[in-house]
Amino acid sequence: MKQECNRSGLTPPRVRFAPSPTGRLHLGSARTALFNRLFSRGSGGTMVLRLEDTDRERSSVEFERDILDSLHWMGLDWDEGPDIGGGHGPYRQSERMAIYREHADRLIEAGRAYRCYCTPEELEQRKKAAIEKGLPWRYDRRCLSLTGQEREHLERERKPYATRFLVPEGKVVVNDLLRGGVTVDAYEIDDFVILRSDGTAGFHLAVVVDDMTMDITHVIRGDDHLTNAVRHVLLFNAFGVEPPLFLHHSLLMGPDGAKLSKRHGATAVSDYRERGYLPEALVNYLALLSWSPGDDREIFSLPELVREFSIKGVSASKAIFDFEKLSWLNRQHMKMRSDAELTDLVVPFLEAAGRGTVLDLPRDKLEVAVASVRNGMETLTDAVEPMDLFVRPAGDISSEALDELRGSPDLEEALGVCLEVLRANQSSDRETAERIVTILREEAKSRGWGAKKVLWPLRLAVTGLTVGPDLVYLIMFWGPGGCAERIQATMETLGEERE
Repeated sequence: MKQECNRSGLTPPRVRFAPSPTGRLHLGSARTALFNRLFSRGSGGTMVLRLEDTDRERSSVEFERDILDSLHWMGLDWDEGPDIGGGHGPYRQSERMAIYREHADRLIEAGRAYRCYCTPEELEQRKKAAIEKGLPWRYDRRCLSLTGQEREHLERERKPYATRFLVPEGKVVVNDLLRGGVTVDAYEIDDFVILRSDGTAGFHLAVVVDDMTMDITHVIRGDDHLTNAVRHVLLFNAFGVEPPLFLHHSLLMGPDGAKLSKRHGATAVSDYRERGYLPEALVNYLALLSWSPGDDREIFSLPELVREFSIKGVSASKAIFDFEKLSWLNRQHMKMRSDAELTDLVVPFLEAAGRGTVLDLPRDKLEVAVASVRNGMETLTDAVEPMDLFVRPAGDISSEALDELRGSPDLEEALGVCLEVLRANQSSDRETAERIVTILREEAKSRGWGAKKVLWPLRLAVTGLTVGPDLVYLIMFWGPGGCAERIQATMETLGEERE
């Protein structure tokens, strides 16, 4: 098993996936969860699921459920989290406010943070005045210079205050496993709010305190957080704690190079689940975006990814989401499923589409029906409409099929040949079905016909349609006798039409 060291040179590592339940699980977030899971499992480490649910207005139980359900569907599990507990909880930020306030007070006592009594209206006025003078706006540290007497007066009045972090002078270095040392001048950073006036923690304080108290050794997340990492390093330093190792991977981009969004198509994991993609195909594809196994191999199972994945193989290059490549991978993974397994996967989509008559088919017939259409499937939903063929009444012929039958030369003789061969065979197994097709080809050849002159009317008469599965599957499904009965029904329909 691979071993990849944590910040102290020790193993095993502790990583976390910290989604915000303000929407359904995005493909980009799922990829972050996947990288964390692969790294932790491959290194014998621990994965923590933490919910950043401090946005009270936008967070919901529904979105939280979607996140957990989507992760489970993808086969991604965790060792500690809000649903299973652990020794570093609570795992919802909304339940950790007392912890954040305690740490904010520690920073104030150490002179690394201060109380700011400026109201939003006052801040907006000063910002506007600075802009009108052509000056860049950053918090002017007015409350940092308050005298003791002024502070006492404000406290007696119980004026609300936020807590700001006092950004020190100098350079800030973020050590990133993918990008090396990223250096920023601290002068560019405002004294940011770490605790709001309502007592709730700001994003930066909550994340850093959580990572500290949960003993996180590696932070693997999207590169949109690289600027946040600068503030996080400052906070870790202020607490006297060594920052975890960072890896900021690239974001998912659409084909146009812009950040993947709804205008490119479906972006939530649950969208792809509903559209009939296999979880292993989606996991396989997401893993290959910005990560390479070092060879040309493309098809991986989740256990294989765990064995092969290394953060050293992650690239900083753009990750362009290719919908066609995902569909191709989905087809490859469907090919690895047996007919019985694929049928089990298709059944829920038949149920959702209200195909009760198809579901009433005997299980062995249902498996033959699924097997007959699987080569044309890109997703599981692609099986739904083609399955209607197998509950189509005998003699029910589409107008296109009727036109084809009317235009078939020697139709009665051709169908007569089909009936004779079918009635001479009884078994519905594949070997018999293939033999019947071979015999029909030979019968056509003996008459100086092309095979199509017999096989095409057979398809039209049995199915009533001009398109459909291979004849072998049709014979296996209805049986030779059942196919003969359907041909008879079609001949009766044609006879009635002539009358």
